[in-house]
Amino acid sequence: MATRSPHDSDDELQWRPVGTHMTDNRRVLVVDDYADAADALQLLLFANGFECRAMHGAEDVCELASEWQPFAVVLDIAMPGVDGLELARRLRANPSTSHMLLIACTGYASHHDRERAREAGFDAHCAKPLTPQRLLELLKRATSDDA
Repeated sequence: MATRSPHDSDDELQWRPVGTHMTDNRRVLVVDDYADAADALQLLLFANGFECRAMHGAEDVCELASEWQPFAVVLDIAMPGVDGLELARRLRANPSTSHMLLIACTGYASHHDRERAREAGFDAHCAKPLTPQRLLELLKRATSDDA
């Protein structure tokens, strides 16, 4: 059952409280098969003090996440081949990535879609078209910055 956060809105929903235990790690991995969207988000995050890598497909995501250890992984759901739901399950199943903050960033925003994301292991859901400020606020809360 999803609990409402004071930060929840029609385009953002959190299932796990975002704490400030990640203050020393500002790495964010963005995965979206739409390269322009991933690259734009990477630039936005860099401009706001985050270290960010963008990937344009599911291949090697789990390996990079395990090696690089970002505190957060922003995943598109609808990708060819392995989708974001399966990536979330794989990241949760691996002890070296199970602790990461997983954020779905997707056009799939119905109640059913959000429930599927929660069940796959996502901590939060941001609907597309993305309001970048909402994602930044979520990431800043996790790193104890002022939102």
